[in-house]
Amino acid sequence: MRWSNAFSRSIDVMDEFIAIWDSDSDFPGATITLSVRDGADVVYLAVRNSEKYQGFFSFSVGARLPAAFTATGKAFLMHMRESDVRRLYADGLPEPLTPASVQSLDALMEELNQFKKLGYSIDNEQVSDGMRCYAKIVLDSQNMPVAGIAASIPADALTSEEERKIVTSLEAMAEKISRRMGADIRAIQTSSR
Repeated sequence: MRWSNAFSRSIDVMDEFIAIWDSDSDFPGATITLSVRDGADVVYLAVRNSEKYQGFFSFSVGARLPAAFTATGKAFLMHMRESDVRRLYADGLPEPLTPASVQSLDALMEELNQFKKLGYSIDNEQVSDGMRCYAKIVLDSQNMPVAGIAASIPADALTSEEERKIVTSLEAMAEKISRRMGADIRAIQTSSR
């Protein structure tokens, strides 16, 4: 039953992601992904690879990456208690994917605290050299993280205007999907003030 419910929620959030992507998204040249957390990894459920930056990097449905390095993984982790994150990585972080991959649990916790203040997470070349990703979490009807959406773009191609546009679009998309999943956004906004 638990697996059936998890699968059903994944299908629901994927349907909402696709519907919103098709209707109103504004991500200049970015690759867009939807993923879920599975233990210490994230698994990609839906992917819209950038046509503008084809061949630079790409994701595929079903791909699995360490949550500690990905923007969506960090978005999930920043919604967990510190003790739960430390328990998840009690045996240490995975092998780094790039020289920029976070190297210690304390450094990861510092990143997560910074991202909590920002309200979104960032992977700055931790998964792939030259790639920067921004992510927001999607909440379910109990205001619990159910998925993460991310926008990835070459780091050197980003202007401050494009970065602002990507983050604003991600925030709007995450909020819209969360509302459709039954999240009480007002309660979250009130409690974060």
